[in-house]
Amino acid sequence: MTPEIEIIYFLFAFLGMLYTFNKVGITSVSILFVLVFWEGLIDYLDTIYFDFLLSTYKIGIVAYAVLLVWKKRNRFKNKADLAINLSFFLFTASFWITYSLYGGELLTILSQYLYKYAFIWIVYHYLKDIIYNIPKREYVKKVLMTILYVQIAIALIKIFLIGFRIEGLVGTMSYGGGGPAVVIPIMALIFYWLIQNGKFSKKDWIFTGLILIIAIASGKRQPIVIFPTILFFLFVFVNQTIKIVKLLQYTLVAVVVFYIGVRLTPTFTPEKEVGGSFDLTFVSNYIEKYYFGSDEDRSFSEKGRIGVGRGAGVFLYFNPEMLTLISNKELLFGKGIYEVAIGKYGRFTAGGRSNYGINHEGLIGEGGALIYTIGYVGSILLVVFVLSIVFSMKNKKLAWIIFFNFLWDIFLYYNQMIFFNSSGLIVLVIIFYSNSMENEKMLNLRRSLNTT
Repeated sequence: MTPEIEIIYFLFAFLGMLYTFNKVGITSVSILFVLVFWEGLIDYLDTIYFDFLLSTYKIGIVAYAVLLVWKKRNRFKNKADLAINLSFFLFTASFWITYSLYGGELLTILSQYLYKYAFIWIVYHYLKDIIYNIPKREYVKKVLMTILYVQIAIALIKIFLIGFRIEGLVGTMSYGGGGPAVVIPIMALIFYWLIQNGKFSKKDWIFTGLILIIAIASGKRQPIVIFPTILFFLFVFVNQTIKIVKLLQYTLVAVVVFYIGVRLTPTFTPEKEVGGSFDLTFVSNYIEKYYFGSDEDRSFSEKGRIGVGRGAGVFLYFNPEMLTLISNKELLFGKGIYEVAIGKYGRFTAGGRSNYGINHEGLIGEGGALIYTIGYVGSILLVVFVLSIVFSMKNKKLAWIIFFNFLWDIFLYYNQMIFFNSSGLIVLVIIFYSNSMENEKMLNLRRSLNTT
């Protein structure tokens, strides 16, 4: 991509920001959401024009979130607060024990802790009042929907400008990593399904298809399979659809979404081009090779190597010696955060393109990096923290869908569903919006009982 095209692209991103503020107004909520969702623009300006802008942004947005919580007048407590706070404080203690054991540049470690982990906990306490504050709930919905419209528009502009290339360029959210193109469409789908109360009109189905454009514009493969799967379970499992006609209807919709997604994703077609043929055998073979390597790679695993790819990388989580974790200290608290954070020996999850001594080739999930850096104690506590957040949702069936997606994300991808802040915000809004709707149902039920 030429510098001129980049400028045009991010000019549209900036115009999208102005449009969002014009549409929803400039408030503490809209500023927070725009700052989070326009991280890609900040990263671009930092890379091309202003050194340290991204670092300043990360510090500033955490400070702004803390200020918002501090200024809140009504600091009510949810029943889930105790579990969420306790799990996060325990994770915090484990995180800083690891730092005390191995050290590293404090500012880098603080950035990892505050921006990557603490931010979602801070914003949880800022947004949780939308459970009872209906006007704020509806305003948050308006802000998030406006931002999703902008992300779809930017994805379409990207396709027009450069086609289906450069996966690291994702809407206004990312300039250097394609992860958001995987997690954002899935969380946006769940959010949209929720606010429509699980009932879609023709217009809603069109918007659902447009959400997937965010992934397709970056050539991401995972959502092509996961998106229609979650769509199916939302309508069948969460909605408790048991009629055969409805089951067939939603199965057909999921298959159609999958079919279109495959044909629009070059790596899923034999021709390696957009609009290529649909070959289910080719797709399944590609997925198998991507997650477990080729037949030759798998033969190596029989000779002492754990395996190749993210799928085989899961075995690393249960074989700490393959992650070079030997002593009790390393098993409990890992081998330190700093070297992996700065990529001293390459990107840890890149396998063959890094040199941390692990017995694996190819990509691995973020779970491996977590265990290596903060040990089993920190990793388990992080999962417990997420568990406490997700299952604070009263709709447990929806919570299970989100949690299973998180498990896939942490074990087989980059742990971005919660800890990439744009996606994390959507998750929090889903939880609080859902709980607010459940409260409304109970209130209406009580009113109807009282009148009778």
